[in-house]
Amino acid sequence: MDATDVTPDQAERRHRRGRLMLALALPTAVVAALAVGVATGGRNSGIFDGDPPVWASNLGRVLILLGVLIEAAAIVWAVRTGRYRMSRRSPLLTVGPSHRRRLERQVRRGTPEPDEDRALLVETARQAVGQRWFAVLIAGLAVVSVGQVLVGFAPFHAVIGGVLVVVWTVLIVLVLRGARRGEAFLRANPDLGGR
Repeated sequence: MDATDVTPDQAERRHRRGRLMLALALPTAVVAALAVGVATGGRNSGIFDGDPPVWASNLGRVLILLGVLIEAAAIVWAVRTGRYRMSRRSPLLTVGPSHRRRLERQVRRGTPEPDEDRALLVETARQAVGQRWFAVLIAGLAVVSVGQVLVGFAPFHAVIGGVLVVVWTVLIVLVLRGARRGEAFLRANPDLGGR
């Protein structure tokens, strides 16, 4: 079977498996770090303590402050524009998790099922588009993580910070990709717009 013979169900299983592996990566890293700590008997092995140069310490503090400012600006902007409460009265709140995943899959693939509720499909696509601001909030977290690595300046901090930066980057990509797919769905199905 080559790559063109993959059915949608097989592709969905692969995506689910990939998300599961990603979700297990951080706890595995934490457990591995604890195992190293237990194996060394809690002695100071140098992997937890770092002596950062002045430039790294100062740059780390600046990055932490910058990341917090980015997060605060994103939250203030979301509150002032009303985006943080966009989904409070959403009809999707009454939908079960499996139905919601099915709606998201239809929006992601751009293939609405004929018997699906039009209002729910449109709301799912609009929410995906409206969540684009989360990318800025997550970017602030990534900047804070890099700053903490520089302030800690130890192997343990570098590993945990690297894992966090990878997680934040994947989340940013997923949020932006979901927003693009939501926009594409709304453009490709203008007939669904009139509820």
